[in-house]
Amino acid sequence: MNQTRTFEDLLQLIARGFHLSGAYHLGGLDMTFQQFVVMKFIFQKEYPKMTDLAEELNVTMGNVTTMIDRLIKQHYVTRKDDPEDRRVVRVCLTAEGKHLMGKVAEVRRKNMAMILNKISKEDQASLFKIMEKLVKAIQKEREEEAK
Repeated sequence: MNQTRTFEDLLQLIARGFHLSGAYHLGGLDMTFQQFVVMKFIFQKEYPKMTDLAEELNVTMGNVTTMIDRLIKQHYVTRKDDPEDRRVVRVCLTAEGKHLMGKVAEVRRKNMAMILNKISKEDQASLFKIMEKLVKAIQKEREEEAK
């Protein structure tokens, strides 16, 4: 098996392992993982356009609208017109949505820490160093593609 295939398989196993271990557990909340991903993007970008969400998630505007509508009904998100361009619709977290993201982040951090603590501090340091190199390589690749 070549290294690229092995790397891909390992990434998938790690992601699945974290997911099944509860590291991505949403604390018994009435929310899908996809909704969490949407809320996390909104939280990170603070006030993104609906089109930004569709592009980030690689889904149609119809799909994003459906997800946002559900989150609005749950009082986690609100939709607003852009003050500079009436054609643009932006979304932001409500106070309730921000509170929920804080709770979920705390649960996820604790679960991740439990998993990471199963390997030595030296291995953790090596892992983080390699992950940082991967992130830099990915960023460099994106910059080169943009040229």
